[in-house]
Amino acid sequence: MMAAQVERKYDEYERMATQAMMMRAAYHKEKLRQSDLFKRPTGEIKTDKTAEDIEERQRAIIERLSKFEQFAGKFGGEEETNG
Repeated sequence: MMAAQVERKYDEYERMATQAMMMRAAYHKEKLRQSDLFKRPTGEIKTDKTAEDIEERQRAIIERLSKFEQFAGKFGGEEETNG
């Protein structure tokens, strides 16, 4: 219980520090808009990578790891010949 109280206190200090930074930014800015202080995350992650880029990178990693004895045959995408 003591650790939870300490964590709550640290959370409070963190919020207070953020609020202080926002107040400072507001005080020193001439034309202030709300979006200058806080922009709500949209939940959408912007990235330049495409699915194809990621797949190619994974293939390259698997190919590199397959050269090592301990990883040989560990990946499901590899074709194995059953003699």
